[in-house]
Amino acid sequence: RGLSTATFVCADITSFTGYDGRFATIIDSTLFHSLPVEGRDGYLRSIHRAAAPGARYYALVFAKGAFPAELETKPNEVDEDELRSAVSKYFAIDEIRPATIHSHRPEFPDVPAGMTMPIDLDEKGRLRMPAYLLSAHKAD
Repeated sequence: RGLSTATFVCADITSFTGYDGRFATIIDSTLFHSLPVEGRDGYLRSIHRAAAPGARYYALVFAKGAFPAELETKPNEVDEDELRSAVSKYFAIDEIRPATIHSHRPEFPDVPAGMTMPIDLDEKGRLRMPAYLLSAHKAD
């Protein structure tokens, strides 16, 4: 599809180097909430360094409440203030709005007996889970 200049790199995103000022757009599709909370600052610092002046940053992240609080193994969900506080150290935030993450129904091995997962399905049978969509840019 015309991606003759695409390069794929395997690296620790919390300490990603070597691409300073290279990217005009950074898309985070469910990575932010997958990182340990203590890794968020390193991640944001790394992508800020890799972003070109004026670069756009988009992130889709699970909102708090997407998973039951009792669940032991789950993503590090965020509320709007938490997301804004973390990202605004590095990027100028243009918008944070409610969104939805659609996924196939995952298996959770540590669901306690009797606990039910909040289920909201779309017309294709996919889970609909609450999220935030963040739009930001690297200030000049």
